[in-house]
Amino acid sequence: MDEAKIQFSVAEMELMNNAEVILTKNRALQKIRLLLEGVQQEMEHRVYQDSIYSSSQLFQVPAKISKGENYQGLPYQVLDYPRYFDSVNIFAIRTLFWWGNTFSSTLHLSGDQKVAFLPAIEQGYALLKEQQYSIGLNEDPWQHHFEEDNYKPIAQLDEDSFIHYCRQYDHLKIAKQWPLWDAHFVNEDLVESWRLFLKLCFP
Repeated sequence: MDEAKIQFSVAEMELMNNAEVILTKNRALQKIRLLLEGVQQEMEHRVYQDSIYSSSQLFQVPAKISKGENYQGLPYQVLDYPRYFDSVNIFAIRTLFWWGNTFSSTLHLSGDQKVAFLPAIEQGYALLKEQQYSIGLNEDPWQHHFEEDNYKPIAQLDEDSFIHYCRQYDHLKIAKQWPLWDAHFVNEDLVESWRLFLKLCFP
């Protein structure tokens, strides 16, 4: 490689020489981890209190917080609970922090789990519309951004259109997002969203 051809912009040079930027980022991500751990504890407490959930195989796999540095080039942290995954069948409620974008809460169903819970989700149209949730449009279930080609607000759909999108793919995703500026109190919103998804699926 010809090192002489590598050119750094002024912004890149300034960033490389500013250790505090990365140290601040690391502190922020540690606080996000603590936030998600608190959300997880609240979820687990509620499951423990309710035999409908605690007796279900969906909750036999422990909650998990994972992280990465490169979802569309940006860091993220994810709390999955419940997290029932195999090669085809999925029942997961995913709480996501995505750097520079949003917090989000997503119900992800696929395979037999989608078949089992689809009627309950379709019955929840009015509630999901009222609470400003969106439905996934993308054939790729692992896209999490809220651009118009990936999610559509349910409030913009009539009930027949909502049911159409619910049945369109082998997977189904319902999600809601909150701005990062809500970080000081978003934990309550994330837990309430998780509870709403469970109430839909276990009426």
